[in-house]
Amino acid sequence: MHRRFLQLALAACVSLSAATSLAQRGPGGGGQGPGGGMHGGLGGPGGMNNSSPNGNFGGGNSGFSGGGMRSGPMLGPPGRWWDDKKVSHSLNIRSDQQKRMDDIFTANRSQLVSAYNNLQREEQKLGSMSTPDLQDESKVFAAIDRVAQARADLEKLNAHILVQIRHELDGEQLVKLDKELR
Repeated sequence: MHRRFLQLALAACVSLSAATSLAQRGPGGGGQGPGGGMHGGLGGPGGMNNSSPNGNFGGGNSGFSGGGMRSGPMLGPPGRWWDDKKVSHSLNIRSDQQKRMDDIFTANRSQLVSAYNNLQREEQKLGSMSTPDLQDESKVFAAIDRVAQARADLEKLNAHILVQIRHELDGEQLVKLDKELR
Protein backbone atom coordinates (compact mmCIF):
# COMPACT_ATOMS: atom_id res chain seq x y z
CA MET A 1 0.00 0.00 0.00
CA HIS A 2 2.71 2.47 1.01
CA ARG A 3 4.95 1.35 -1.84
CA ARG A 4 2.07 2.06 -4.24
CA PHE A 5 1.66 5.54 -2.69
CA LEU A 6 5.34 6.25 -3.31
CA GLN A 7 5.07 4.97 -6.87
CA LEU A 8 2.11 7.27 -7.51
CA ALA A 9 3.87 10.22 -5.86
CA LEU A 10 7.01 9.56 -7.86
CA ALA A 11 4.97 9.18 -11.06
CA ALA A 12 3.39 12.57 -10.36
CA CYS A 13 6.82 14.11 -9.80
CA VAL A 14 8.20 12.55 -12.96
CA SER A 15 5.23 13.71 -15.03
CA LEU A 16 5.73 17.21 -13.64
CA SER A 17 9.38 16.98 -14.47
CA ALA A 18 8.34 16.40 -18.05
CA ALA A 19 8.01 20.14 -18.06
CA THR A 20 11.44 20.62 -16.59
CA SER A 21 13.76 17.69 -17.00
CA LEU A 22 16.53 17.54 -19.53
CA ALA A 23 17.08 15.14 -22.41
CA GLN A 24 19.60 12.36 -21.99
CA ARG A 25 21.46 12.63 -25.26
CA GLY A 26 25.04 13.31 -26.07
CA PRO A 27 26.52 16.10 -28.18
CA GLY A 28 24.60 16.87 -31.29
CA GLY A 29 21.69 14.72 -30.25
CA GLY A 30 18.23 15.96 -29.74
CA GLY A 31 15.11 14.29 -28.71
CA GLN A 32 13.23 13.63 -25.59
CA GLY A 33 14.97 12.52 -22.50
CA PRO A 34 13.52 11.72 -19.15
CA GLY A 35 10.95 14.29 -18.41
CA GLY A 36 10.07 15.43 -21.86
CA GLY A 37 10.41 19.19 -22.23
CA MET A 38 10.45 22.57 -20.54
CA HIS A 39 7.83 24.98 -21.75
CA GLY A 40 9.84 25.84 -24.74
CA GLY A 41 13.12 25.73 -23.13
CA LEU A 42 16.55 24.47 -23.14
CA GLY A 43 15.70 21.24 -21.54
CA GLY A 44 18.16 19.30 -19.46
CA PRO A 45 21.48 17.68 -19.85
CA GLY A 46 20.97 15.60 -22.83
CA GLY A 47 17.44 16.99 -23.90
CA MET A 48 14.70 19.58 -20.38
CA ASN A 49 12.10 19.71 -23.18
CA ASN A 50 14.86 19.66 -22.19
CA SER A 51 18.24 20.85 -21.55
CA SER A 52 21.29 18.88 -22.01
CA PRO A 53 24.71 19.74 -20.84
CA ASN A 54 25.41 19.53 -24.52
CA GLY A 55 22.68 21.98 -25.33
CA ASN A 56 20.16 19.43 -26.47
CA PHE A 57 17.37 21.00 -24.54
CA GLY A 58 13.81 20.19 -25.01
CA GLY A 59 12.65 17.44 -27.32
CA GLY A 60 15.31 18.02 -29.92
CA ASN A 61 15.89 20.59 -32.57
CA SER A 62 12.88 19.95 -34.75
CA GLY A 63 11.44 23.37 -35.35
CA PHE A 64 8.62 24.98 -33.47
CA SER A 65 6.42 22.05 -32.62
CA GLY A 66 6.75 21.68 -28.89
CA GLY A 67 5.08 18.77 -27.21
CA GLY A 68 5.34 17.79 -23.64
CA MET A 69 3.60 19.43 -20.73
CA ARG A 70 3.80 23.19 -20.40
CA SER A 71 3.24 24.99 -17.15
CA GLY A 72 4.38 28.49 -18.04
CA PRO A 73 4.92 30.87 -20.90
CA MET A 74 6.68 29.58 -23.98
CA LEU A 75 9.95 31.46 -24.20
CA GLY A 76 11.27 29.52 -27.16
CA PRO A 77 10.95 26.26 -29.03
CA PRO A 78 12.52 23.17 -27.49
CA GLY A 79 16.21 22.55 -27.90
CA ARG A 80 18.95 24.90 -29.00
CA TRP A 81 16.51 26.31 -31.49
CA TRP A 82 18.77 29.15 -32.59
CA ASP A 83 21.13 26.49 -34.04
CA ASP A 84 18.35 24.73 -35.94
CA LYS A 85 18.57 25.67 -39.63
CA LYS A 86 14.80 25.63 -40.15
CA VAL A 87 14.12 27.85 -37.13
CA SER A 88 17.03 30.22 -37.70
CA HIS A 89 15.99 30.64 -41.35
CA SER A 90 12.35 31.21 -40.39
CA LEU A 91 13.38 33.92 -37.89
CA ASN A 92 16.20 35.31 -40.06
CA ILE A 93 18.72 34.87 -37.25
CA ARG A 94 22.05 36.39 -38.21
CA SER A 95 25.33 34.60 -37.48
CA ASP A 96 26.35 37.28 -34.95
CA GLN A 97 23.07 36.74 -33.05
CA GLN A 98 23.57 32.98 -33.16
CA LYS A 99 27.09 33.38 -31.76
CA ARG A 100 25.88 35.56 -28.87
CA MET A 101 23.11 33.03 -28.10
CA ASP A 102 25.68 30.23 -28.09
CA ASP A 103 27.85 32.30 -25.74
CA ILE A 104 24.92 32.81 -23.35
CA PHE A 105 24.22 29.09 -23.35
CA THR A 106 27.90 28.22 -22.86
CA ALA A 107 28.26 30.70 -19.98
CA ASN A 108 25.32 29.09 -18.15
CA ARG A 109 25.86 25.46 -19.12
CA SER A 110 27.65 24.34 -15.96
CA GLN A 111 24.92 25.82 -13.75
CA LEU A 112 22.30 24.13 -15.87
CA VAL A 113 24.03 20.76 -15.64
CA SER A 114 24.39 21.18 -11.89
CA ALA A 115 20.71 22.05 -11.43
CA TYR A 116 19.68 19.11 -13.62
CA ASN A 117 21.94 16.70 -11.74
CA ASN A 118 20.49 17.95 -8.45
CA LEU A 119 16.96 17.27 -9.72
CA GLN A 120 17.95 13.78 -10.84
CA ARG A 121 19.62 13.10 -7.49
CA GLU A 122 16.56 14.22 -5.51
CA GLU A 123 14.21 12.20 -7.73
CA GLN A 124 16.44 9.15 -7.24
CA LYS A 125 16.43 9.61 -3.46
CA LEU A 126 12.64 9.83 -3.46
CA GLY A 127 12.36 6.72 -5.61
CA SER A 128 14.67 4.67 -3.43
CA MET A 129 13.23 5.43 -0.01
CA SER A 130 13.22 2.45 2.32
CA THR A 131 10.02 0.77 3.44
CA PRO A 132 10.30 2.18 7.00
CA ASP A 133 10.82 5.69 5.60
CA LEU A 134 7.74 5.26 3.42
CA GLN A 135 5.77 4.76 6.62
CA ASP A 136 6.83 8.23 7.79
CA GLU A 137 4.71 10.82 6.04
CA SER A 138 7.00 13.67 7.09
CA LYS A 139 9.99 11.97 5.43
CA VAL A 140 8.04 11.29 2.24
CA PHE A 141 6.77 14.87 2.08
CA ALA A 142 10.24 16.27 2.80
CA ALA A 143 11.63 14.23 -0.10
CA ILE A 144 8.84 15.45 -2.38
CA ASP A 145 9.57 19.03 -1.30
CA ARG A 146 13.25 18.60 -2.19
CA VAL A 147 12.30 17.30 -5.65
CA ALA A 148 9.86 20.18 -6.16
CA GLN A 149 12.49 22.73 -5.10
CA ALA A 150 15.13 21.22 -7.38
CA ARG A 151 12.65 21.32 -10.26
CA ALA A 152 11.76 24.94 -9.49
CA ASP A 153 15.46 25.89 -9.42
CA LEU A 154 15.95 24.26 -12.81
CA GLU A 155 12.85 25.97 -14.25
CA LYS A 156 14.05 29.38 -13.05
CA LEU A 157 17.52 28.89 -14.47
CA ASN A 158 16.08 27.76 -17.78
CA ALA A 159 13.80 30.80 -17.92
CA HIS A 160 16.73 33.09 -17.04
CA ILE A 161 18.80 31.70 -19.92
CA LEU A 162 15.92 31.89 -22.39
CA VAL A 163 15.15 35.49 -21.46
CA GLN A 164 18.80 36.37 -22.04
CA ILE A 165 18.68 34.62 -25.42
CA ARG A 166 15.45 36.42 -26.36
CA HIS A 167 17.24 39.73 -25.72
CA GLU A 168 19.46 38.90 -28.70
CA LEU A 169 16.48 38.94 -31.08
CA ASP A 170 15.15 42.12 -32.65
CA GLY A 171 11.49 43.12 -32.39
CA GLU A 172 10.41 41.54 -35.67
CA GLN A 173 12.13 38.26 -34.79
CA LEU A 174 10.45 38.19 -31.38
CA VAL A 175 7.03 38.73 -32.96
CA LYS A 176 7.67 35.84 -35.39
CA LEU A 177 8.95 33.60 -32.61
CA ASP A 178 6.03 34.28 -30.30
CA LYS A 179 3.55 33.81 -33.16
CA GLU A 180 5.06 30.41 -33.97
CA LEU A 181 4.94 29.35 -30.32
CA ARG A 182 1.19 29.92 -30.05
